[in-house]
Amino acid sequence: MKHRISLFIGSACYIGFIAGAPGTYASLATTLAFFLVYRINHRILPELHLSVFCLTTLIGVMVAARVSRASGKEDPSFIVIDEVAGQLLTFLFVPVHWWTLAGGTLLFRIFDIWKPYPLRNLEHLKNGVGVMADDIGAGIYANLVLQVIVRLLAR
Repeated sequence: MKHRISLFIGSACYIGFIAGAPGTYASLATTLAFFLVYRINHRILPELHLSVFCLTTLIGVMVAARVSRASGKEDPSFIVIDEVAGQLLTFLFVPVHWWTLAGGTLLFRIFDIWKPYPLRNLEHLKNGVGVMADDIGAGIYANLVLQVIVRLLAR
């Protein structure tokens, strides 16, 4: 039962098992969910956003470690909770507009796939940390670029 729950959470409600580009699908699903929460509440509380990101990351490390051990792979492609956490981090403290959501998703995917220094090195960390760390780093990079763009356009 624990393994099934870990697979469900780690694959972001089985999105990770969709053939093609599971990481991209998870990023898009996260962006859509983020937008829907915003539309319902008409705002995103930074404290809640940060708390959800931290909880997702903590659970992600535990689930990634468990599923990695069970599958015999260090970072199975169907584990996409790391994309969920990274995408959430991309939007932290960013105003919600269609272009920030689209741009943030695109930036996150670029950094996640490209893995500029030192993100590729973070993948080698053990026990689920490496699975999550490179995507969190990609989320930081994407967030910083998005913050600069938002500020430049606000002038």
